[in-house]
Amino acid sequence: MILKLFSIEWTRLTRRSLLWLTFLGCALFIWLSLENFYNLNRAQLLDGTLKMPGVSFDLANSLDQLLLVALPFLVIMAALVLGNDYSQRTNQHWLMRASRSSSLLAKFGLLSLVTFVLQILTLAVGGVTGWYYKTFTYEAYVLSNVNWMATLSAAFYMTLVTLPYIALMLLITVLTRSAFAGIVIGLGYTQFIEILLTSVFYGAGWSKWMMRNLYFSATYLLNSIGNRTVSPRAELLSPGAAFALAAVYTLTFLSLAIWHYRRQDLGG
Repeated sequence: MILKLFSIEWTRLTRRSLLWLTFLGCALFIWLSLENFYNLNRAQLLDGTLKMPGVSFDLANSLDQLLLVALPFLVIMAALVLGNDYSQRTNQHWLMRASRSSSLLAKFGLLSLVTFVLQILTLAVGGVTGWYYKTFTYEAYVLSNVNWMATLSAAFYMTLVTLPYIALMLLITVLTRSAFAGIVIGLGYTQFIEILLTSVFYGAGWSKWMMRNLYFSATYLLNSIGNRTVSPRAELLSPGAAFALAAVYTLTFLSLAIWHYRRQDLGG
């Protein structure tokens, strides 16, 4: 039943312009970011003052910056996927044929897939942009420095440290029963409160447990794409600990969302 619900949710989401706008916006941001680097440093790269970065730089740097542009889109998408069921009363229709837990898990699975596809898209755009500039501007395109196994695994673990945000948004939307309220609260937290707290209290013992710092901890592992090992700063958790805590956050938020969703009166 979950797979059938997933298929229905996928059809509904692909008919929204938001999904394609998300893909387009993230791809454009990654492309412009790398383009800006290669254009601003053109003289230094050509005369050798600045060492030409390898393909691993294009891939890792693109994944490192994805959260900046992708998170607002994911917050809005998660709120709409669930929140519209309340406003349009479609949850009453679906829940006549499936359990509430299955319905919520299908939505979470859909949003998780979108997050993973964004990671793959980012790798593709970053790789193509780097190939273009290194081939046609600098004539220095080589693949020898890329660890492809690390590149593939990066798409998975960067998705993992993003999932707590998805689960949190589902919980907020269930609690508020509103897509609009979910968007306002979600954007307010992720784009203002969390950024403010992680900036003001950076280095405080408790701040390393915040979701944004879990994401930053994971980005240190992106160096393995270029066969490099870089230890995270002492103010952050190790990547392994960050992955474990991200999984705990995700399961906790998702469990609370399911528990509350099952107790709600959806008949009114």
